[in-house]
Amino acid sequence: MYTLAIDGSSNLIDFSIFNKENELLYCHCFLPKEPFSKILIDLVDNALNEINIKLEDITQLFAVAGPGRYTSIRVVISTLKGLFFKKPPQTYRVNELDLTAALIDKDRFRVAGELFSSYGYFCDYEKKDGRLIRISSITKAKQDEIIDTKLELFYTTDKTLLPKTPFVFKIKDLAEEVELLDLNPFY
Repeated sequence: MYTLAIDGSSNLIDFSIFNKENELLYCHCFLPKEPFSKILIDLVDNALNEINIKLEDITQLFAVAGPGRYTSIRVVISTLKGLFFKKPPQTYRVNELDLTAALIDKDRFRVAGELFSSYGYFCDYEKKDGRLIRISSITKAKQDEIIDTKLELFYTTDKTLLPKTPFVFKIKDLAEEVELLDLNPFY
C-alpha cells in the first residue's frame, strides 16, 4: 500500500511516493529538459526501483488536474491512465490552487494560478485549527481582478513553494475521488 502524488500543471514535474503510514519515501521536483511525454514513464520507473516497490504496489493516486498548463496536465493524466490501466488505484483529482495553499502558513490569503492571455484562476483560503478552508469559489478572472484584494497573494508558480506534492495529505478533504478513467484536466 503506497501512494503516488504527482503535479505536472506547470513546466515542472513534482512527484512524491508515500508508504501506508503516509510517510514520505521519495520526492523529486525538477524542470525537465525534454517533454513530459518522453520522460514520465522512466521517471516513475526509476522512483519505484529506488524505493524497491512495483507499480502494482501503488494503491492510491493523487493527480493535479488543473488549473495550469492544459497540455502538460493532459500528458501526465494520459500517462497515469496507461500505467495503471490494468489495476487502477484509488484516485483523487487535486486542484493546484489547493495544493499550493497547503504550503502557506497564514490565517487568510489568496492563491492565484499562472496567467494565460491575462486571465487566471484564484481562490481565497483560511486556515482554522490547522485545516485549510476555501472561503471563496475558484474563479477565473483578469489579472487586475486577481490582484485587487486585501488578502496576501501567493502564486502557484512561486518557486519557493516547491516541492508541493509532499503536502498532498493536508488537502485530502478538498481532493475529489474519481475513477482513474474519469480523471481529466479541468479549467
